[in-house]
Amino acid sequence: MKRIFLFMLPMAFSMGAQAYNVNIADTVCTRHREYFKEKWETVQPSYLTDVVSVSTWKDNWFLSVSGGTSAFLGSPLGCEDLFGRMKPTLAVSAGKWFTPAIGGRLSYQGFRFKDSRLETQSYQFCHADLLWNVLAGLDRGNTPCRWSLIPYAGAGIIHHKGSGHHPFALSYGIQGRYRLTDRFHLLAELGGTTTFKDFDGYGASDQFGDNLVGLTAGISFTIGKAGWRKVIDPAPYIRQNEELVVHALCLAEKSWVLQKSNAMNLAIITELKKILELEGLLGRYTDKLSELAGNAESQTASFGYPRNNYSGLNSLRARLNQSPLTEASDSTSSAHPAAHTNEQTVSQRQHTHHLDSDASQLVSDSLYVGAPIYFFFVLNTGHLTDTSQLINLDGIARIANKHGLHIRVSGAADNATGNETLNNSLGLCRAEYIKAQLIKRAVPSNRIEIVSEGGIDDYSPNEANRNACVRLLSPPK
Repeated sequence: MKRIFLFMLPMAFSMGAQAYNVNIADTVCTRHREYFKEKWETVQPSYLTDVVSVSTWKDNWFLSVSGGTSAFLGSPLGCEDLFGRMKPTLAVSAGKWFTPAIGGRLSYQGFRFKDSRLETQSYQFCHADLLWNVLAGLDRGNTPCRWSLIPYAGAGIIHHKGSGHHPFALSYGIQGRYRLTDRFHLLAELGGTTTFKDFDGYGASDQFGDNLVGLTAGISFTIGKAGWRKVIDPAPYIRQNEELVVHALCLAEKSWVLQKSNAMNLAIITELKKILELEGLLGRYTDKLSELAGNAESQTASFGYPRNNYSGLNSLRARLNQSPLTEASDSTSSAHPAAHTNEQTVSQRQHTHHLDSDASQLVSDSLYVGAPIYFFFVLNTGHLTDTSQLINLDGIARIANKHGLHIRVSGAADNATGNETLNNSLGLCRAEYIKAQLIKRAVPSNRIEIVSEGGIDDYSPNEANRNACVRLLSPPK
């Protein structure tokens, strides 16, 4: 057995070392850390050229006021020249820019004009226009171009106050705009209006022929949020995400390999502990095995697996101190002084009790010895919630067999579920399962007592009531 152990121990240490030197043959995983540090840094946003988000309904509204002169060119034309026909005009408009290039407005203009008979008349013209800023493409970044050149066209109703005519009319022209601030602009506009010939009272009512030409200047004020939000270029983020996805897949593969390696190492360490316990050498290698197990368990825990600290078994061992059994053994030894002079006998006794120094010094608590050990079951079944709990039975069986102790197994169910008959049956089923496991570990069945507690509500949460409790009984006097 020692030869087997001496063969397995170097293998365990070598395999434990391999667990922390797993290399994945992937060019992405083996790249320098600085490369990925650069890739994971926050991407500085860049913007798409000539692309902006559409304005919301409350942004980029404007009001404009302008004044100037207009001249009537009709049919018949009359004998006055263009400059002799000029009369003052006023214009007020409100509108909205939907994009840096496209907008719309409602406009009112009017005042005086001189007709073909050179008589001064009054008029009003209401019209809706579509605006197009042909210099919008000159914007750079978030700063718009200071100059705007805006052709427009529209339609409306023009009213001749003297004759009472209000025919349909077309509006058209071009507007120049200069940005003083984000909200204020200077305007200059050359516009025209065309309507039917009978607007001034002369000519056909079904033919276009009367025109008004105007030149105005004024100011425009922007209402609501002014300006445009550029669209961020998604390409750098897409490239970064692709790099990170590849790296994450690589790390997942490496994690899977490490999980398998750590699980194998923990299994080997567990087997080595059993061999050392049987050979009485556990104390000599405790530090190294603990270090290996701690490293492996911490690696396993970092992958999200539960860690069992066997608190029940450790609690039992901690309480099994200073037993009257050892005192009886010592009194027997003192009655035979020859035993103290026989070094071989002393060496064998130390070897036998090396691992079970705690277990060989039992504390008797009236009927029971040591702390109870609980095993927890799945709802309405006789199956353990975690089969790793069975490792506690190894220590219980070894101590019971060594000192000839009896074992009492009590099964219980959760009183919050099931009826009395079902809970009694479940409790007995769970106790019988633990008894069968103890028999497999060489505990005689005549030293195992099983009872059913039925449904209980002693513990919180309710899941803790679905258990089987194992207790060691004091040896008969």
